[in-house]
Amino acid sequence: MLKRLLLAACCLVLAACGRQPDVSTLRTDIGQRLEATYGEGVFKIVELDRKGSATDSTAPEGEDRRVVYYDIALEFDKDFTLDAWDRPGVASLVTLLGAGPRSISGVKSGGNLAGDQIIAHASAVYAKNADGQWVLSTPPGVSNAQAPAIDTGEPQPVSRRLLATLDDISRSVVRSNSSAGERIVQQELQRSVARINGRLSRMQQGYPLAGGPDRGEYVAFARALAALTHDGQTKITPLITGGSVDNIEMLRSGDAVIALAQADAADMAYEGNGPFYSKGAFTNLRALGGLYPELVHIVVRDDPAYRGVRSLKGKKVALGPAGSAVRTTLEHVLEAHGLQAGKDYTVVDMPFTASLPALTAGVIDATVHVIGIPATPLRDALAKAPLKLLPLDAKAIEALIEDEPALMALNIAQGVYPGQAQPVATVGMAALLLTTTELTRDEAIELTSRVFQAGYDLLGYGSAQGAQVSAASARMGVTVPLHDGADEALSALGNRP
Repeated sequence: MLKRLLLAACCLVLAACGRQPDVSTLRTDIGQRLEATYGEGVFKIVELDRKGSATDSTAPEGEDRRVVYYDIALEFDKDFTLDAWDRPGVASLVTLLGAGPRSISGVKSGGNLAGDQIIAHASAVYAKNADGQWVLSTPPGVSNAQAPAIDTGEPQPVSRRLLATLDDISRSVVRSNSSAGERIVQQELQRSVARINGRLSRMQQGYPLAGGPDRGEYVAFARALAALTHDGQTKITPLITGGSVDNIEMLRSGDAVIALAQADAADMAYEGNGPFYSKGAFTNLRALGGLYPELVHIVVRDDPAYRGVRSLKGKKVALGPAGSAVRTTLEHVLEAHGLQAGKDYTVVDMPFTASLPALTAGVIDATVHVIGIPATPLRDALAKAPLKLLPLDAKAIEALIEDEPALMALNIAQGVYPGQAQPVATVGMAALLLTTTELTRDEAIELTSRVFQAGYDLLGYGSAQGAQVSAASARMGVTVPLHDGADEALSALGNRP
């Protein structure tokens, strides 16, 4: 009998341990983090349901960590927008809750009202400290959405009335025996036939969208946009590419109809500078709008020796692959702090994702990149290794935005990355949705309206950056001319009540 009682007691103890940290601890910790990041009176936790826990298999050797899974309902206590570019928004919320973009619902483009609710399927990582207490550590990483299947739609019929009108015009020119009039009709008909054929082809096969490297933020956005516009009329086909330079060259060659690129790359292509010098100015390049900000991240090991950007003197710094459009911008950022490439620091040609483990291992001393927030590879790295972000100096920021038309003074808002308790001053540029003058006015209106109209839930389709897309900010940081149709569409969206 005594053995049975002891066994039962052990089972109760083990069960209690399995439920630690309990729902009360989780609710308190999440509430404190919400208040620290967004301030008092923004969110209240309406409901929190602990769904279970598991040992964290990715924990460092000798560290006891547990992943706690939970569902949470948050209610806004006041009107609040989560799509701002440089204050705590969706990026911070995704990190704080430990939720993937597709696991959060209720975020509204253009802002939420008091009483609105956000529902999330989330997770938190707890580590056991020396006193045996469970302490909220860092959330697990974000997973990007997979590309959806895209069906084939049918082209819309050609208007018989317009064809009849064209026939009348042609007959009248023949009757008038005007050679000049006949040349005008011939030229305009040739242009129209080419544009109609192109548009019908896109209607049937979709709009190829040059995205970016696999598992990158650009391709996640492209896939989310493809899923969002999958309605049988506007179909977008996301393409995996090498990034901004490749994307712009695909527009130039006609292999893509729309493309994602950083604002500095678009500006260089339009002017025929930098990596685009040999091809000449791409004057047919047009923008459909600015999507979201991409910010300069300077990442170093969490060492007191790194107090600011000037601490990188004499160090090995990864600036991405050689020949990338962003390399020029990154070198300018360091030059604004008195550091010249090859003289004051050693440039390492290494992609951002590969540079993070190299930084942790001590192979390099810093990695610098321009990327949307939250950058998934960096978020994962910060959750596992002692790294930190360096702020840019105020005078350097002032000089950069004066010299570089693509750059804006921005902050990486607090809470965007694990352990980031303060905003990080930096500069950034817009990620642009680009096309060419070959896109018709009506197509540009349709695409722009679909991308920027309020209520579209790009977050729900797997892009955390997509939550920052808004008609209110669509003209910010645009470095090439807006397509006439995009200009018209954005003006109409801005005038909506």
